[in-house]
Amino acid sequence: MKIGFIGCVQSSYKALETLLCLKNEGIEVVAVITKPKSTINSDFVDLTPLCKENGIPFHYETLSARQDSLAFLAQYQPDVIYCFGWSYLLDKEMLELAPYGAIGYHPAPLPQARGRHPIIWALSLGLNETASTFFLMDEGADSGPILDQRVVTIEPEDDARSLYDKLLVVACEQILNFSRSLAE
Repeated sequence: MKIGFIGCVQSSYKALETLLCLKNEGIEVVAVITKPKSTINSDFVDLTPLCKENGIPFHYETLSARQDSLAFLAQYQPDVIYCFGWSYLLDKEMLELAPYGAIGYHPAPLPQARGRHPIIWALSLGLNETASTFFLMDEGADSGPILDQRVVTIEPEDDARSLYDKLLVVACEQILNFSRSLAE
């Protein structure tokens, strides 16, 4: 299975790193779309060193030239697109590029808590739990059908960092499981 990957934050890095463990199982990241920097993502991570280390072609997206990203990814003919940690909606052409569509991630119990800053909201609202959710992306914000969702307990001592870390552990387990299922 060939994966096109889109992301630019810590969760993107962890997801990409996790997917690289599946190469011997016929699951391969064939191309990455990312950003060279971000002024809106406090957890921005440069994915290009990981790409270079693993021989994965990458492309820096610019908002004024999003068609270039589509053309870049199309040449690698991915079976599915994983979009984790991206602050922009994908357009219809990108969503329909891969036969299996595009899979997104949201650290909340969708369909509740759609949108930005779900970890902060969960803590601010004093919730006892949240979720790690993967979904099939559509043209809305975090609105597609749920692929996999796991509850994550919020402890009284959790802060944004510890909750984010707990969510990443669960998300990486989910990525392994549904990637293997998709590849069957």
